[in-house]
Order: sequence, then structure tokens, then C-alpha cells
Amino acid sequence: MTHRRVETEGTVYELDPQPIRTSLTDGPPMLWGLQVHVLKDGELVSVKTCFVGRVSVQFRNAAALEGTVDELVPVLHELAFEKIEAQLRAGEDGDEIIFA
Repeated sequence: MTHRRVETEGTVYELDPQPIRTSLTDGPPMLWGLQVHVLKDGELVSVKTCFVGRVSVQFRNAAALEGTVDELVPVLHELAFEKIEAQLRAGEDGDEIIFA
């Protein structure tokens, strides 16, 4: 699983993504969800619940939608991490729901 370290104003956070959940549908999945644990000094600071839509994935890497889960997961993580990093830089380190 991909992890990311984010440093903002002297504070270092680690983003620890949890397993991906896929929307239930008879067609192609339209939405994926995952929690990302935000850690500081190894301690859980918050849980960011992220929802990533198919359009965002298609815009970022359309081939990932047709590939394997191993090709899709890094795209989902990257989209979620970008939103979380922006929130952390804005001083928002609490629990929240994020749409990417």
C-alpha cells in the first residue's frame, strides 16, 4: 500500500490509506471509497474518509479504469492524497469526508 509523508509548518504527517471499497453496480464502478488515517508521531490524529469518482480517475489516468486493481489503486491513492495534503496545509487536520 502506498503511504505519503506530508510536512506543513514543521509538522510531519503520515498518510496511511486503508482498503479500497467499490460501489456496487451491474456496470462499471462509478465511485470508490477509502479511509486514510492521518498519523503524527505514530499516533492517529484523524480519519479522512475519501470518495473518488470515476470521472476523476478517467481524467487522471483513463487506462487505470481498464487495467488491474494494482494499476487503479495508486491513482485512487494519489487523488485522495492530493486533497488531504491541501486540507492539512490549510490547517484542517480533523476527521472529515473528502470528495476527489
